[in-house]
Amino acid sequence: MNKIFTFLCLFLSLALVFAFAGMEKPVSNASPGYSQAYMERSPGNFDSVEYVKAQQERFDWLMAESVPLSPDSIISIRLSAEDLAGIENHQCETCGAANSSVYKIRVGLFKPVNVSVSFADLVPASMSTSGRFYSHGMMQATPGGGLVWTIGAESRDATALRIHLTEFSLPGNAALYIYNMDGQAFGPYTDRGPNKTGDFWTNTVTGPVAYLQLRLYGPISVEQLQSVRFVIEDIAHIGPKFLLPFLQQPDWIREGVSRTESLCDYNAPCVEDASCYHGGTWNAIEAARKAVAYIQYISGPWIYMCSGGLIADTDTRTQIPYFLTADHCIKNQSQASSLECYFRYKTTSCGSACYDPVGVVPRTLGSQILSSSAYHGDYCLLKLNENPPAGSVFLGWTSAPAAYSKNLELFRLSHPAGAPQAFSKHLVNTTFKECKNWPRGRWVYSTDVIGATEGGSSGSPVCNAAGQIVGHLTGGCGSNWSDVCDFVNNATVDGAFAHYFSKIQQWLDPQ
Repeated sequence: MNKIFTFLCLFLSLALVFAFAGMEKPVSNASPGYSQAYMERSPGNFDSVEYVKAQQERFDWLMAESVPLSPDSIISIRLSAEDLAGIENHQCETCGAANSSVYKIRVGLFKPVNVSVSFADLVPASMSTSGRFYSHGMMQATPGGGLVWTIGAESRDATALRIHLTEFSLPGNAALYIYNMDGQAFGPYTDRGPNKTGDFWTNTVTGPVAYLQLRLYGPISVEQLQSVRFVIEDIAHIGPKFLLPFLQQPDWIREGVSRTESLCDYNAPCVEDASCYHGGTWNAIEAARKAVAYIQYISGPWIYMCSGGLIADTDTRTQIPYFLTADHCIKNQSQASSLECYFRYKTTSCGSACYDPVGVVPRTLGSQILSSSAYHGDYCLLKLNENPPAGSVFLGWTSAPAAYSKNLELFRLSHPAGAPQAFSKHLVNTTFKECKNWPRGRWVYSTDVIGATEGGSSGSPVCNAAGQIVGHLTGGCGSNWSDVCDFVNNATVDGAFAHYFSKIQQWLDPQ
C-alpha cells in the first residue's frame, strides 16, 4: 500500500511539474541582470451593453428629478474668433518640438466664470416642491425632506463641455452629477471630489449644453446645508477635433465602398486601423487593445489630447493603475488631476467606420503624478484615481536597452489625430542621424514599416513582441518630418524606458 501511495505521489508531482512547464510565457528580449515584468489582466470583462444601460438609468433618474431651468440659471460663455483659431492651430507653440511630426493636439479652450454656489442661508422649512431660483440655479424640495438643484452651462457650437469645480465640499448625504440631453450622465461627485482636494474637472459630455445637478437626501439639517459649497470656476469649450471620428461619416461609408486609404479620412494615408491586425507575430496586440487609452487633459487655458497606456509592476498580488505617457503631454499635478482616459476606443472591425458611439467608451477621471522628466526621455508616470474597466491589461516592460538593438521589431497602438486605435510596426534604427536634444540611448530611433504615428499619438507605449514596453512616443523627426508617411527620410523617436527606468523603479519594481 505504501509503495502504491508513494508511486501516486511521485506521479502527481511529475504531472504538476510538466503542467507548469507547459504554461507558455511570452518571449522577451530581456537579458540577464535586467528587470522585467509581464502583462497582467484585471479580473472580469467589460460589458459595453451593461455600461450603456447603467448610464441610461442614471440619466433617466436625473431627468426625472431635474428642475426646469430659467434663463438666469444657465451660464453661458462665448469664444472669440481668435479663441477658435487658437483651438484649430495644430502647430501651436506649446504642442511639442518644432522639428517633430508628432505632437499633442489642442482640442479646446476654457473660460473663467467664477460662479459661487452655497446653501448656507437656506432654511429647510422654506423649501418648496415648486421650483425656484436659488444660488444661480433652480431648486425644489423632494419627498422625504431632500432637495434637487440644477444649473446649466452652455457654449455655442461646442462639440463637448467640461466644467471646473473648486472649493468643492459636500456633506455625506449629497452628490453632484453632470449630464447632457443625449443620455450621457456621470457622477456621483461626493465629499471633496475625485481628487480629494476640492478641485477637479468633471467628465466630458458632448454637445453645447451641460447640466450640473445636486441631490441632497433628506431629512436635511441646517448644518448639512451650511456645508454645501463649491465654485463653478471655468467652463471648457471643446471643438470638433475632439470628436472627429464620432462626427464624420465619409462618403465611402454611405456608398458601401471598402476603405483602403487610411483609418479615418483626416489621417495620413499610411495610418493603419488596429482592428485589421491580429495574432501571428503580434500575439500581444490583443492584450494591448485593452491597455492603451486616448487621453484628454487641461494645460494652461487649453484642452489637449494625447495617448498613453496602463503599465504593470512586478508585484503580481496587486494591480495598481499605473499609467505611462509623455512629459510633453503631462508634466505637473494640475494637468494630471484633469486627466480623462478613454479606454477600448477602437473601430468595430477592420474596414468599418472610423467612429463609434462615444457613450460606450469607458473612462477614468483624474490621476496623481508620480514622476516625469523632459530631459530623461520625455516620460510621465501616473497613478489613475479610478480603476480602468474590468478586463483591462497592464502592459509588461523590460529595462534591457533597445536603442542599440539593430532591427529589433517593435509595435504600438496609438490614437493619431484622435482616431480610434491605430497599429504601427517599427524596426529599431541604430544609424539614423540623431535629432536635436534627442540623443540615442535616452531615446530609441526606429523606422516605420507598417502604419505611422501623428499628432495625438504622443505618449503611446512602444512594445516588443512580448508586449513589454521599451519606450513611449516623443515624436518623429528627419529631413521631411511634415510627411509622416516618408519612412526613408524620417525616424520615429521614443523615450527609452531603459534610460528612465531608475526614475520609476520604486513603483514598478518595488523591493
